[in-house]
Amino acid sequence: MQSLMFQVDGHSYGGPKQYNSVQNFSSKNHIQENVRRMRQIQRKSRENEKSSQEPMKALWKSSKFENVPSKVVAELVKEPCAPRPQSANYLRAHSRSGPVIKLQSRPCTPEYHKVSVPLADSKVNLVRNNFDFIKVNGIGAKHGKLHKSPSLTALDDLKNKQEKELTDYQRGEVPKYLKARKAQWRREDEERIANTPDPTMPPGHRALSNEERRETLNLLIKKQGELQNEMSKLPLRTDTMRIRTVKNDIETKLSEVEEAIKIFSRPKVFVKINQ
Repeated sequence: MQSLMFQVDGHSYGGPKQYNSVQNFSSKNHIQENVRRMRQIQRKSRENEKSSQEPMKALWKSSKFENVPSKVVAELVKEPCAPRPQSANYLRAHSRSGPVIKLQSRPCTPEYHKVSVPLADSKVNLVRNNFDFIKVNGIGAKHGKLHKSPSLTALDDLKNKQEKELTDYQRGEVPKYLKARKAQWRREDEERIANTPDPTMPPGHRALSNEERRETLNLLIKKQGELQNEMSKLPLRTDTMRIRTVKNDIETKLSEVEEAIKIFSRPKVFVKINQ
């Protein structure tokens, strides 16, 4: 296949593309760039130094404080006061507790004494006592006294002492005026309760006292006994009209008395006031 090629104004088109074997790339000069950057930094620092050496503008100050002396300068110029004698030992080490007590050093390891050991050639006579330790321990356990610790013994003694103080304490008696005052208060309460009207009492009635009620109840019981005796004396045969009438009267009276006994056996009895 043939390639077409034509030329216009000295430029050829359509021909095969040619590549150079060696390509020229422009490399960056870093050394020159670093030098330029360093000079720029130096120039900027010199400008900053010049600006810092310029005199600073004085701060604004009011005209009314021009002739006022400084208190700080007056305190600095003032001579220090002489130290007081009582403050010479103030907050000094061991000024109140006294001098330091030097403790005596003691050896850390205990001292051991050498025990004399018989020589191998020497003869040692062993003495054996015929002593029954089991029997002695048994007797001691049987007749021995139980020893308590001091703390428990002290607590027991204190408890016994407190109990003895409570039992031996002589208690006083109630004074006579207090007894009389209590009796008076009791009578006043009884009178107040007796005079207080009962809310359950109907109008036009009054409450009987316990003495009146008991007296009436005893009379009714006595009357009941008399009627029962009369009833027992009647003959068994009630053929006549008179015996029947007497028997009916006694039975009527007995029923009335029994009803009255029930009424007067109550704790409260109200009777109508006679107008």
